[in-house]
Amino acid sequence: MLLGRSAECARLLALIDKARGGESGALLIRGEAGIGKTSLVSYVAEQADDLLRLGTRGVEVESDLPYVGLADLLRPVLHFLDRIPDRQGAALTGALALGPAVAQDRFAVAAGTLSLLGALAEEGPVLVTVDDAHWLDPYSLDALAFATRRLGREGVVVLFTAREELEEAASRLASVETFTLTGLDSESAHRLIAEEGTAQLTAQEAARLLAEARGNPLALIELPALLAGTGADDDAGSGAPLPIGEMLAHTFGSAVARLPSEAQDAMLLLAVLGTRPLAGTEAALRAHGLSYESLEAAEDAGLVVEERDGYAFRHPLVRSAVYHGATPVRRRRAHHAIARSLQGATAPALEQYAWHLAASGAEPDEHVASLLENAASGAPETLAYPLASRLYERAARFTPEGQRKAERLLCAARASQAAGSLNEAAAILDRALEHAEQLGTQLDIRQLRCYLDVQRGRPTRSRELLRSAVDEAEKVDPALAAVMLGGIALTELAVGDLTAARGTSAAAMELADSAHETLLPVRLLRTLVLLLGGDAEAGRALLRELAEPLASPDPAFPYPLAGVGGLCHLAAEELDEAHGMLDRAAYTARGSSAVGLLSHLLCTLSVVEFWRGRWTPSLAHADEAVRLAEASGQLIEVSRGLAALVKTEAALNREEDCRRHAAKAMEWAGSAELPMDAARALGGLGLLELGLGRFEEAVHHLEEVRAFSQRHGRGDGLYLTWAADLADAYVHLRRTDEAREVLDVLEYEAGRGHRPVTAGAAARCRGLLEPGDPEAASRHMRRSLALLSERPVPFERGRTEFAWGEQLRRQGRRSEARRLLERALATFERLGAAGWAARVAAELHAAGGTEVRPERAPLERLTPQELQVALVVGRGLTNHEVAERLFLSVKTVEFHLSNIYRKLDGVHRRAQLVRLLAQASEASEAAGVSGGAGVPDA
Repeated sequence: MLLGRSAECARLLALIDKARGGESGALLIRGEAGIGKTSLVSYVAEQADDLLRLGTRGVEVESDLPYVGLADLLRPVLHFLDRIPDRQGAALTGALALGPAVAQDRFAVAAGTLSLLGALAEEGPVLVTVDDAHWLDPYSLDALAFATRRLGREGVVVLFTAREELEEAASRLASVETFTLTGLDSESAHRLIAEEGTAQLTAQEAARLLAEARGNPLALIELPALLAGTGADDDAGSGAPLPIGEMLAHTFGSAVARLPSEAQDAMLLLAVLGTRPLAGTEAALRAHGLSYESLEAAEDAGLVVEERDGYAFRHPLVRSAVYHGATPVRRRRAHHAIARSLQGATAPALEQYAWHLAASGAEPDEHVASLLENAASGAPETLAYPLASRLYERAARFTPEGQRKAERLLCAARASQAAGSLNEAAAILDRALEHAEQLGTQLDIRQLRCYLDVQRGRPTRSRELLRSAVDEAEKVDPALAAVMLGGIALTELAVGDLTAARGTSAAAMELADSAHETLLPVRLLRTLVLLLGGDAEAGRALLRELAEPLASPDPAFPYPLAGVGGLCHLAAEELDEAHGMLDRAAYTARGSSAVGLLSHLLCTLSVVEFWRGRWTPSLAHADEAVRLAEASGQLIEVSRGLAALVKTEAALNREEDCRRHAAKAMEWAGSAELPMDAARALGGLGLLELGLGRFEEAVHHLEEVRAFSQRHGRGDGLYLTWAADLADAYVHLRRTDEAREVLDVLEYEAGRGHRPVTAGAAARCRGLLEPGDPEAASRHMRRSLALLSERPVPFERGRTEFAWGEQLRRQGRRSEARRLLERALATFERLGAAGWAARVAAELHAAGGTEVRPERAPLERLTPQELQVALVVGRGLTNHEVAERLFLSVKTVEFHLSNIYRKLDGVHRRAQLVRLLAQASEASEAAGVSGGAGVPDA
């Protein structure tokens, strides 16, 4: 056991024991330099000799080379790559420069990392250690963070260490449990000095060391030599603590200075190269007239240690002392020597060449810039986006000030966006704009920045940026101006401002027509605006015209055209068409690991499935969308996904989850300037209260949604719905005048083209408002059922049957009421609408029927992630294919499947699960399309 670290060792060893039992875990250990983070992890690794152990360490000079840390970590297990899905294997080998590069975003690499760890865990438990994570390159750290979040039952433990004062790594690992390692207690500190001390200290010097070292083990070992003979009185009265990091660096720097010059030169080259030089440390030393023998003096001094692949620094502070202790001239000379040895390299070694050349102080050089640009602009199928972005950035570094620098930076930003690195892309665009001299380039930069801001949850800023650029664009490129206006309309729709979007989308269409351009993004957004709040018939006609280009939209366009197309079909109340388009696009996105696109598609698909009465997949899609959006920084999709969750959980009467997600949705929507998603969450709460029979509370929430809609020129639709629920609540509170006002909204919406779902809800509300005229009420209710039978909307039809049955029971027509109430109860039970089923059961009992306790549908027993696994298995995919599409490890898929079989009675094999899912789908479809059979004649 490590001296003074028994509690910490026990905590980490408990994680190791859990891994032996098949449970995964992760921990981030933070603390100051020298506090013992590495020693703690190394000790635990020694005790875990029965686990497969993989490790890497961040190196300051390599921190901006993409995936260099991940390459070091996975190098010993590359022979397992043939056990993971082909696309992920290709993404990994390309990103790690281990094979041909491929055009995948960073999440394909992250998913591949997860799959590879899962494949390794099939052989036995795995321990992954990442030392000095604060210096690991962001791409590697993000991939490991993604994989760590999604580990479950593999038996993989991941241990990170990071400096306490450096926050970036901690923010990227925010989801990982963290603890801070503090200094040794007094007794352990005394023992360490006695056992390891290298210099004799007076009592005063020892007292000062103990007081100022604050239990830092490295300080207790290394500083005695510095303090010996000082008398310990120099700063005794200052009251200021010793700067331990600086003192340790000074101690190591002094030790380096005592070495022969040849050893110092070799150590500087080692510091500049990093622990994983592409060309090899020994070759670089030889090119500099040195060899490994030059490091023997440093090894004798305890500054470097010999490892299987060469020499390594004993502690990161030694590397820092060597590098920063050298004069700027010596550092530049070392970088230049390494750059010279890498001349003629191809990507990704070409990037190291450029990095070292820049660090050597080289001036702008168009030849070098062109070399880097040519490498970056290789065919998309042969180059990874992160590497392309870095090469373009390096090319810009060697480009003189001006237009060409801006163009290369713009290319870097586009590649960075494609890689899913939104913040990095935005920062690159800011730099590009400073150098852009041509108006067209400036406009391209502003346009891309707009889409980035929308993705990052900053639609207001996005709209302002584009609005200021449109007038300029119209003078030089009307088609570009039209696309920009379409982008503005998109941001206006994102915040729910339909009034503004009407004008903007119309202006975009006029510009596109004047430029004689058929621009799919512009026409598609205009279609959506028309369907949401303009001429629905014109919107449908335009949507039919776009059917062919929408069948194969440009995947490189900055926002997902298939997703907008799905929203158009939803707004047109064409639910089957919406489902088909979104489901195909989501399946394709899974296959290409396009996480950002997938989260957007799943958010809308969840809403479509809610209306189709397929609440199990609705929940699963929304849950996955939220998790993926949080991982990819797509703030807009987080709030959209949460709002979708709230709606479905409200209908299912999952009150605790519904309220929790509603609060979270409103918090996210507020921070991301997305008030429409807050309104959608409030609408979900209104539906929850309505299902529970708490009508006053329902009115409270729904009136807020109504006010939002009125402020922004919106009526009522399937994406943001409120009017039918509010009218229902008003009727039950006998506030009929207010109910009639809301009904006017519904009937206006129903009259804008053929909208059978909205028209059916309006007819139901009209029937509720005719209690004194039974014949008229029945006529409206019958019309409601007829309209709703045109679309697969079982929940809406069940509500009409419930409302009509309740009305007939109060008229004394108990036999007719029972038939309707029994049908409504069967529908609500099948859907899992527990609150609504309880209300119907009580009404049925009052009508003289037999109260039936609502039976929970089998699939409702599953968690959202189990649901998603079941749904993908239902497509007939293997466990490996399921893991690839859900960004999980195979072991986690197997764990979820075992839970699914345990929870579902009579389901023990895949074929039985597929059959159950098919039956559930058939039942849902049958419930959605059945008409008004059995309804009363009166």
